[in-house]
Amino acid sequence: MLKRNESLAFGRPFLITVIAIGYVLTAMLEVAVALYGRVPAFLEQFILSDDPLLLIVTACFQVMMGLALFQGWRVMWWVVIGSAYLSIGSYILDGMLGERWAWGGMLWNVVVLAYMNSRDVQAFFGREVYY
Repeated sequence: MLKRNESLAFGRPFLITVIAIGYVLTAMLEVAVALYGRVPAFLEQFILSDDPLLLIVTACFQVMMGLALFQGWRVMWWVVIGSAYLSIGSYILDGMLGERWAWGGMLWNVVVLAYMNSRDVQAFFGREVYY
């Protein structure tokens, strides 16, 4: 039975666990697309490339990110924050060019930034929080 301060994620914030698993699942999807040899029509908006080598390299990076987030590596906090800011900038440009998925991606990254800056998440990644 769980005590009051315990969580199902074994001491890590729950959404960090979800995000880490999401990275690993995305990597598995990219490997499957690389092995299949072509991008299915329903994934064309979401897959970076149809080059199998690039997909495998990206999948390896995503597995590494997922495992590092799961373990709470301090550098991963910075990587997630930096990639969220870069994604927001990219999505702003895409949105101005008429890409319809851009505004949802931008909103998602704003939510990620807010969550990564919460007190519990910063403490999990070993950052001192002064409020």
